[in-house]
Amino acid sequence: MNATYLACDGTRVPVLVSLGFDPLDPVAVTIRARAGDPGPATLALARDLFTRATAPAPVPAPAPVPDPPPADPAGGGAPQALAAPSGGIGPCVEPVLRGGLRLIAISLPGPHGRTALEMSATRVVDFVRRTYEVVPVEAEAALIDLDLELGLAALGCG
Repeated sequence: MNATYLACDGTRVPVLVSLGFDPLDPVAVTIRARAGDPGPATLALARDLFTRATAPAPVPAPAPVPDPPPADPAGGGAPQALAAPSGGIGPCVEPVLRGGLRLIAISLPGPHGRTALEMSATRVVDFVRRTYEVVPVEAEAALIDLDLELGLAALGCG
């Protein structure tokens, strides 16, 4: 699907994005983005982050996310991570309204500030719905080897 990469300096770049889901790892959604060289960036985030971001909006609807902060006058290099202009410390997946379009913004901190990847909320909602048709939330626990995951995490591998 088409998406927009928002660099921390405010630059907007069109990118191609694909969302992936592996039923053997039902708690994760994989995002693969390509904007040219140096090749695709791949990121895995918790499916629950997408579920919360695509849930029906409470009343009143959330305010639009502000535009990214201005560029660092000292220059700096290109952002190294995909992400959105959210105030959070870690990864964030949130609904935004930009130019009258409902979008989902994926936000992560980068070495030069936060950056964003925005994509169609309609397409993301449809994707998330299909993941729950494949693996309902009730079936997640049966597919996860918690002992293995904790062991890998303790070794710094997970």
